[in-house]
Amino acid sequence: LAELTRLQNHASLLGFLLSDMGAWGTPLMYAFREREKILDLFESLSGSRMMCDYMRFGGCRLDASDEWLARAKQIVDRFPEFLDEFEELILGNEIVIGRTQNVGKISAELAINSGITGPMMRACGVNYDIRKVDGYGFYRRFKFRIPLGEHGDTYDRLMMRALEMHESVSILQQAFAQIQPGPVLNPKVKVRAFRPPVGEAYGRIEAPKGELGFYLLSDGSPNPYRYRVRPPSFINLTILEDMCLGHTVADVMVILGSVDIVMGEVDR
Repeated sequence: LAELTRLQNHASLLGFLLSDMGAWGTPLMYAFREREKILDLFESLSGSRMMCDYMRFGGCRLDASDEWLARAKQIVDRFPEFLDEFEELILGNEIVIGRTQNVGKISAELAINSGITGPMMRACGVNYDIRKVDGYGFYRRFKFRIPLGEHGDTYDRLMMRALEMHESVSILQQAFAQIQPGPVLNPKVKVRAFRPPVGEAYGRIEAPKGELGFYLLSDGSPNPYRYRVRPPSFINLTILEDMCLGHTVADVMVILGSVDIVMGEVDR
């Protein structure tokens, strides 16, 4: 689900970004066509299209049927057709290049010092991906590369999303080939709340927009004493002013679109 989420996030971002440039309708509909296929998958598995609430400590909330896996694999196997079509339309387009190259540039030093993460950071040439750094979950089993940009501009940020979708397809295809059946917990068994020891912990994942972290402080009771979410959008948006200096108001819309924010994370 993590890589499927990355696919639908990046696809919709490219569609919205092109809309910000004035390409109304067609590119966004192309992107949303693929996004809807993935959201339908989520809904059929978990009952929810966006907030799947699927992961659990030690496993998953629901079992994925063979039919669901076959349907998911079919969608993933056909996804490169969309990528090839979309890239042919936009990546060499003169208008896209003119609106994005050398626009909203970020240096690698600024990226590191400001704490931005995800495609925003990698577009500056900084080789940092939590899937590789921490190797959490099953990511150590999969072979994939980390796309990097050279100029840290809006075009590189657009390219990062396109290239990362290719890598997500590769990861998913490897996962489908390696997936094995596992034990299923009796639904009648009641799992009671547990008491984590006194202390603190921080966990993080490579979300589509960047580092999504969770800080937990425990006093030994079943309820956390303090809980804090580190959202990628809020952090990535903090350097918007630096990216916009020297550009026109029209450029600001495109630069902001390349940051890929969701207001639920930003409005804190």
